[in-house]
Amino acid sequence: MDTLQVSMKNRSGYTLRGIVTLPDSKGTFPCVLLLHGFTGTLSGYNYMNTRIARDLAGAGIACVRFDFFGCGESDGEFQDIRFTGLYEDAEDMFSWMAQQPFADKNRLYLSGHSLGGYVAASTAPKIKPHGLILLSPGGGMWFSAKSNADRVTAMGADWFDMEGLRYEMSYNYDMASHPNPYDEAKGYEGPALLIRASDDNLVDEKSFNEYAACYNAPVLLTTKNGGHNFTKIPVRADVSKAMIKFVLEN
Repeated sequence: MDTLQVSMKNRSGYTLRGIVTLPDSKGTFPCVLLLHGFTGTLSGYNYMNTRIARDLAGAGIACVRFDFFGCGESDGEFQDIRFTGLYEDAEDMFSWMAQQPFADKNRLYLSGHSLGGYVAASTAPKIKPHGLILLSPGGGMWFSAKSNADRVTAMGADWFDMEGLRYEMSYNYDMASHPNPYDEAKGYEGPALLIRASDDNLVDEKSFNEYAACYNAPVLLTTKNGGHNFTKIPVRADVSKAMIKFVLEN
């Protein structure tokens, strides 16, 4: 496989930096844009996204991963992230992918883990990917976004120190200004694959099923364990296999 370091300008003029993992063969390929989670980077938790990208490339599927603005190696600071900006970045990343010479324009897939899954689900009706893959989609955080921010501001602060990151409450208020995430996800009519671990303590079964109800005959996979980040080697292998099967069959 071939790994390329790439960069692009988002609509605000900031540089987003990423990695493209390509199959060994020449030509065009089905392509998956994989969005990372909250406070994460394109590598994913314990390199989960890197593993997925390599597995996809081994099956003849290209994978594109960028750090969102304010994350990882992309421009900006975490404190400057706007929730709406994540949607804009996802749209800009997908548009960039569609323009690349390695991309099969008819087989472009949008995927995301956790917050990245939330963003993928919410932008899919506008982006209209050929297929949608949601890994532990974290739309449930919307329901507590405002109340959590209110608690912080009631103490006379507008941010707090989250393990060394300045977490601005304006981010939560921006999130709360969006529609209910399950309503926002409606309108995407293509094939969808949703994956969750049975012991995920951040995305519960109810939230997972709410997302599933947004789609027409979605493919659903609940792994036996692995938690929110699929932290078991066999479970991660199952996630990659399910994604590969979904892309090759759709």
